[in-house]
Amino acid sequence: MLIGKDYKIESDELNVTLYRRHRVKAKNDKPAHDIWTIKGYYSNPKNALYALIELEVNETGLKDLQTIVKRIDLLEDDIKAVLERLQSITGAKKI
Repeated sequence: MLIGKDYKIESDELNVTLYRRHRVKAKNDKPAHDIWTIKGYYSNPKNALYALIELEVNETGLKDLQTIVKRIDLLEDDIKAVLERLQSITGAKKI
């Protein structure tokens, strides 16, 4: 399940895995491409989404509250969009 343009979560029977997209530059005749790196393993999607917010907040360097709030607001919009798509597909109740 894609979250925004840089994150996704996937699951198996044991874990929910949070991935982040990284762009690899062209080098030695290989074109530029994206790779997905694992950011963590979680017991459920809710914990993975909380971890995503925490990762993004920590990347702000906690410089100022306005930067942190803006980053959280953007993430919440991405997460809400994913949840709405999931609810429309599955008919699940709101979390």
